[in-house]
Amino acid sequence: MSLSFRSLGEENLEEFLTWENLCFPGEEWTKKMIQTHLEFHAAFGIGNQDIQCYALVCETPWEIEIFRIATLPNFRKLGLAKQLLENLFVKFPNKEFFLEVKESNEPALKLYLSVGFNELERRKKYYPDGSTAVLMKRKPIE
Repeated sequence: MSLSFRSLGEENLEEFLTWENLCFPGEEWTKKMIQTHLEFHAAFGIGNQDIQCYALVCETPWEIEIFRIATLPNFRKLGLAKQLLENLFVKFPNKEFFLEVKESNEPALKLYLSVGFNELERRKKYYPDGSTAVLMKRKPIE
């Protein structure tokens, strides 16, 4: 069965809560945070019949900011996050993409660099646990 890329919404709220607990234990978004995001911003997923990887994004007239991107634990290391990002680049071809990632998250940093993101800056002690954030940007392909 081939993977499908699709928009997600408030009808997926309970699934988001489960996904957040699986993907970000101890740092998961609350129900209210997810509800607010879905009310004002966008979410996308990729998977077979069920979502295996998801992203929470904010679209402005000139850019896309990726707030969350995660692959469910049983589907990691299969290239799903890369496929999801590539689908987002196709969906929003003329927009810059921004994200931040923990400096210690080497697999994510490697992924983002491989799909055209460049490091903008680092913010020391940015996260509640004291870790450093790496801010990254990807320009549209011209």
